[in-house]
Amino acid sequence: MNQAMGHRQLAISKSNELESMNLTLREDAEPDIEFYYRQQFKIYHEPYLLWDRDTWEEILSVCTVYRIEADGECVGDIIWEDRKKSVKYVVDFSILPGYQGRGIGKAVLEEVKKISQRIAAITRKEMLGFFLKSGFVVKRRLRNYYHPHVDGYYILYP
Repeated sequence: MNQAMGHRQLAISKSNELESMNLTLREDAEPDIEFYYRQQFKIYHEPYLLWDRDTWEEILSVCTVYRIEADGECVGDIIWEDRKKSVKYVVDFSILPGYQGRGIGKAVLEEVKKISQRIAAITRKEMLGFFLKSGFVVKRRLRNYYHPHVDGYYILYP
């Protein structure tokens, strides 16, 4: 990762899909609660995945926030909490629907792997395949974690 002017430029090997994009992972040192609160409605459609403003305020005050930008436009985020030495616990990792499936998420995870020895998260079944392909392993299933009949999966890399 190249550090310059408060942002981190993704150093990725570009696939055909990413070839025409300038992809940047930019630390948001003063995250705007309203921005992230509104952004979630563009990404998530299940009510149990939405956080209220108070939750966003708490998360943004204790976590490290990175905006994922494509050609200068915010297309997602990755938010983590440093829990133990060298473990990043991903609290939120989201990409706008129009940018999903283009390799952006994979490129972002590869960068996070370079700066952390271990990465942990809880994810939904719909996202499990993505994380397993990226080298994560399921440590345990958390029944009804998100909502009745919607389990969470505690995952860890490596």
